[in-house]
Amino acid sequence: MEIAIAGEGELVIKFIDQQGRTLVQEKLVVSGSPTMEARRAIVLFAETASGRVSLAPVLVRQSNPRQRVTFDGEKPSRFARKRCDEIGCTNDVAGEAERGCASPLADGGGGAAVLLSEDQALAKLIRAVGRSEADRSE
Repeated sequence: MEIAIAGEGELVIKFIDQQGRTLVQEKLVVSGSPTMEARRAIVLFAETASGRVSLAPVLVRQSNPRQRVTFDGEKPSRFARKRCDEIGCTNDVAGEAERGCASPLADGGGGAAVLLSEDQALAKLIRAVGRSEADRSE
């Protein structure tokens, strides 16, 4: 998916799973000429300790209402609804996502590690650090 942003401002996008849980949150800040457009490519799945999870993006905050934002050329609300339907969200979860509402990001205490990158070297490093921390706590 490609996020296109025209105009200055800050966005917060949460990426939810089919149960509506926020697994990833990104803050994007754009500054510069209002005639320029920033683009950000992102995958719509995450690698967790339990395997691959499909995600739906939800635009939850936008600091500048004049800023134009699209997800793959569509309004974020429309894209969120369609993606929620694709990944099997309930009607309630899809409706909340369409309205720009998503659960808070988990605090990370005991939750699954999430990777949006397909970089396997990064995944190995995170697993190694996780094992090292577990060894120290025993």
